[in-house]
Amino acid sequence: MDNKNGHEVDPARILQGIEVDARQTREALSPDQRLLFSLWGTGWVIAFLAIFFTFAPLGAPLLPRLLGVGIAVIAFVLAIVFSAVHSAKRAAGTKGPSMVEGAIYGNTFTLGMIFAGLLGWRLHASGLDAMGLLAFSLAALCLVVGVLVVAGSLIWNDRTQLIFGAWILLVGLISLAVPAPYNLLAGVLGGLGLIALGLLHGARPALVSGEVVRGGHARA
Repeated sequence: MDNKNGHEVDPARILQGIEVDARQTREALSPDQRLLFSLWGTGWVIAFLAIFFTFAPLGAPLLPRLLGVGIAVIAFVLAIVFSAVHSAKRAAGTKGPSMVEGAIYGNTFTLGMIFAGLLGWRLHASGLDAMGLLAFSLAALCLVVGVLVVAGSLIWNDRTQLIFGAWILLVGLISLAVPAPYNLLAGVLGGLGLIALGLLHGARPALVSGEVVRGGHARA
């Protein structure tokens, strides 16, 4: 193909340039994965260590129950607030179907967490002891987060989300194999894995990012 100046135009190079521009636009409008994984990983490590030390060592825990739970709640709330503010700033000014999909997807996480929390409360009210509730709580958290993130990886054809979701599901399985309260250390392990994923996403993105299905459609 020749343009009006007589220079040959390669359609493949044009399409490649369009794809590069589209990818750069998606990255500019999407949250910084390194920041979010590091933020949530740190939150998980702090929260689960705090709760663990309200039960361990057995018989002489290092932290009062109220203090440990308070630290965990603060860690999760700060992670939610900072990630929400960051995501909102990066997506400011964008409109369209992807915004609606993102809102539905995000609210599904909230509903899933509320559902799991209320179920745990009902089980505890019916006689489930504290150690049983610890086992249920971490496994339920990993189930909700892992399944929804894996589903999101297929919706957006994103390998990073697939690795994230699969890791969280593995952490949930490990937690069920370890008696409470030591199952909480699996939550700490999960947080360290998220931090490592964030570091890899920045240092060696080709290892953990890209398409799940090559040639598939990734939504902006």
